[in-house]
Amino acid sequence: MGYAFAGFLVGFLNASLGIGGGVLLVPILAYVLHMEFKKAIGTSLATIVPTSLVAVITHYLIKSSNLTVIPVITILFGSLIGAWIGSKLVVKLSSALLKFLFSMLLIFAGLKLIGVFSLSNVPPILKINPYLSLVGLFAGISSVLLGIGGGVIIVPSLNIFFGFSMHQAVTTSLAVIFPTTLMGALLHKRLQNIEGRIIKYILPSAAIGAVAGAFFSNTLPSSTLRIIFGSFLILISMRILLESIRSRLLNL
Repeated sequence: MGYAFAGFLVGFLNASLGIGGGVLLVPILAYVLHMEFKKAIGTSLATIVPTSLVAVITHYLIKSSNLTVIPVITILFGSLIGAWIGSKLVVKLSSALLKFLFSMLLIFAGLKLIGVFSLSNVPPILKINPYLSLVGLFAGISSVLLGIGGGVIIVPSLNIFFGFSMHQAVTTSLAVIFPTTLMGALLHKRLQNIEGRIIKYILPSAAIGAVAGAFFSNTLPSSTLRIIFGSFLILISMRILLESIRSRLLNL
C-alpha cells in the first residue's frame, strides 16, 4: 500500500509540474521505506522513465501545442554536455557552497514565478532557439553536482526567459527528462541498484498518477501553475539551503 501511494504521488507531481519526481521518491524510498540510498536512486530513475513517457504522451494528447520537438532536442543536447561537465566538477567544488548558491537561484526563480517581482527587460536574444541549450547545460550540471532533477531548472527558465507557457514548459521538461533518466537508469541497472520487485508495486500507481497530474495541470490557468511551481521551488530551495548550512557547521 505504501509503495502504491508513493508511486501515485510521484506520478502526479511528475506530470503536473514537470520535475521528474525523484526529489520526492528518493527520500520516500530511502527514509520512509528504508531502502539503501543508491538503490533508492536507481529504483527512482527506473520508475521515472516510463512515468515521464506516460506524462508526455498524456500532455500531448490533451493539447498537442504543449510539445515541440526542436526545443526538446536543443535542451537535451545542452543537458548531456552539462552532465559531462558536472562529472568533472563534482570532485573539485565544495558541495556546501554549490548547495548555497543553487538554493539562492531557486529562491529567485520561485519568487519570480509567484509574482513577487518581474523581469520586464529580458533581452530578446534569449528567445533564439540555440540559447535553449544553455538551459540544458545548466540543468545537466546541477543534476550531477546536486542530485536535483533538471526540471527544477528547465521549467522556470523556459517560462521566465523564453516565453513558454507553464503548460509548454512542463511538457518540454518531461520530454527532456525521459531520455536523460533512461540513461541514468541503464547505468544503475548495470550497477544492480534497481529493485525490480518494488517497481512492480510503484509503477502502476505512478502511471495513474501521471495521467491524473497531466489532466490536473492542463485544467489550471498558467498563472495558477506558476504560483504552485514557484512555491514548490522555494520549499526545495529551503531544504537545500538547510543542508548547506548543516554541512558547513559539521566542517567547522
